[in-house]
Amino acid sequence: MKINTIKAMILVIPILSIACATTSQNKLNQSLQHYIGQSADQVQQQLNLNQFGFKISAAPIQTQEKLSHTIIRHMPIPMGTPNLGTSIAMGTTNPMQSKGNLNIEMKCQINFMLRDNQVESIEYVGKAC
Repeated sequence: MKINTIKAMILVIPILSIACATTSQNKLNQSLQHYIGQSADQVQQQLNLNQFGFKISAAPIQTQEKLSHTIIRHMPIPMGTPNLGTSIAMGTTNPMQSKGNLNIEMKCQINFMLRDNQVESIEYVGKAC
């Protein structure tokens, strides 16, 4: 019975992570939609990606076709595994032994696609958005 619970958690946790990431991306996408139709200069003056919890990796890069912002999000992943042998033998669960966190740096590039210096659409490249 305990093994089935652990197996179920192993399957559910990644699904929840994807759902949270999707929700976060939807909020970001909704917040950035009002920049469509504005000039690249207006976007640079008004956009504050820190308010979304992102860290900016460098200054925005602008070309004729796009204005790109690269952001970073640090994702702490807990390190540790349950001691299944002891848990099963004793009939109880053994708390997970913490060995710290693994901190993964994930990057995302937000591209404001331009036509005549006006934002026409927004594209996202990467997993941190």
